[in-house]
Amino acid sequence: MGARKDMGKTFSKLTQEEVDSFYEQWGIDPSVNPVAPGCDKTVDQCPTGSITLYCRHFEFSNLRYPFFVFVLNVLEYYRVSFGQLHPQGVSRVLHFEVLCRALGYDPNLLMFRRFFHLAKNGDWFTFEKSQIDVSLISSLVTTLGSWKDRLFWVSESVVPFKMVWRHPDAVLNELEPSESELNEGMLKALRAYPSQLRPFLEHLLVFTGVSILWAKPNRDPSFIRGGQLCLLWISLSQMTFLMLFLGIRKPLRVKMPLPGLLRVDWFLGEVCECSKR
Repeated sequence: MGARKDMGKTFSKLTQEEVDSFYEQWGIDPSVNPVAPGCDKTVDQCPTGSITLYCRHFEFSNLRYPFFVFVLNVLEYYRVSFGQLHPQGVSRVLHFEVLCRALGYDPNLLMFRRFFHLAKNGDWFTFEKSQIDVSLISSLVTTLGSWKDRLFWVSESVVPFKMVWRHPDAVLNELEPSESELNEGMLKALRAYPSQLRPFLEHLLVFTGVSILWAKPNRDPSFIRGGQLCLLWISLSQMTFLMLFLGIRKPLRVKMPLPGLLRVDWFLGEVCECSKR
């Protein structure tokens, strides 16, 4: 069955109490005035001075407040609003960013456009695999469930530019960049690690700088296996993040720490915290 064109028929079901609880849980500053639209309002009826966000952008897509530069660059380049983006589209943007950072690279629009293009999904927009390169997504491991009626409004001040509502008939994409325009090492590294599209552990998002949702400044995000803390001395931008990102559970053996590398924790299953060293 094709994507439904029901934006003008889907109404918010959130109460103000539910919105208040949500923004407290996800670290959204109350000063941006999160508001429940009311049961008679649709996403395209967002008032002037506000933008729309979906709960599943945070729960599924790994979006975090404050919004970091790359996701904002993508929205500004494609001239599309958060309220028009399917959660799986937002998830692909954040998936790309986390993978880049796990590999030690800064995400950029040119490389993103090599692997993804803007597409229609009913009345919404999404990002899908481009036709000129491999897929960075190996599978989808979490279903979305109901999401269209779980929306709220916030002040447009959360975004440092004027977010526009993309016209449904606007040209979707420019020509994809050629390989010669891209960083060869980064391109090769990205191609080597297709991975599952899924919500990530907050520990990983904090490690990669996508989230600041960590309320214990005197504690580090840590990972354990069988009740034992697993630590690994390795570069922050290399294997540890990559293992977290890919969900690899096979142990690595390292005999001794190397000079100049940082001590980080190694994901093998459960999550915990440990004191800063």
